[in-house]
Amino acid sequence: MKVFRHLTTSLVSFGAIVAGCVFLLVLAVSFVISLFADIVFSGWMLVTVQIARWFVLWVGVYTIHNVLPIAIAHGRTRREFLVAATGFTAVFALAMTLLAWLGFLVEGGVYDLMDWRTTPHGSPLAYFLMFLVWCGVGMFVTAAFDRWGLGGVLSLPVGLALVLVPGITMPGTGDMPFIRDAPDLLGSGWHVVSLLAWVVAVACTWAVARDMPVRART
Repeated sequence: MKVFRHLTTSLVSFGAIVAGCVFLLVLAVSFVISLFADIVFSGWMLVTVQIARWFVLWVGVYTIHNVLPIAIAHGRTRREFLVAATGFTAVFALAMTLLAWLGFLVEGGVYDLMDWRTTPHGSPLAYFLMFLVWCGVGMFVTAAFDRWGLGGVLSLPVGLALVLVPGITMPGTGDMPFIRDAPDLLGSGWHVVSLLAWVVAVACTWAVARDMPVRART
């Protein structure tokens, strides 16, 4: 559990600091824009959808590329680490979802006060699943590159297919014509598909990382 505690305390705290700084920057930019034009969109929505998912992906990359070798050097097994990392993806996705929603609440109050117009955003569940899948895919792709070097490029099509799944129903991410009707056909079952995408990402991470050689990083 020490690995899990280290991941959650350090990376969740770091994520909260980053989110707070970015939120203040978004508000500042909105006020500057309002001096020259009407505000008709949610800046926080654009950040949480278009930028935050890449930050979450990077956290998955950091978890495998940086923390895994250190944990093994300190006597932890790969299995113990992967169990902790799997649980961490869920906790971190939940934390990022709560931070995103807190931002929406504050931004909504500011927008109402300033009489600005906003744009719709996804549900908390949609955000949670998006962050969950992107973090899992970050770990999988990184494990593939760390184990096979340039051969890890073969993991990219799989990772791309997985991260597309939770974004299909998320406002601000865009969609693809050949799968545009899928959410309507599956309804709320699309969230199950997103959860399965995370399961696949985690399973692939385990398959690649459970016996890969690592070197401790300083």
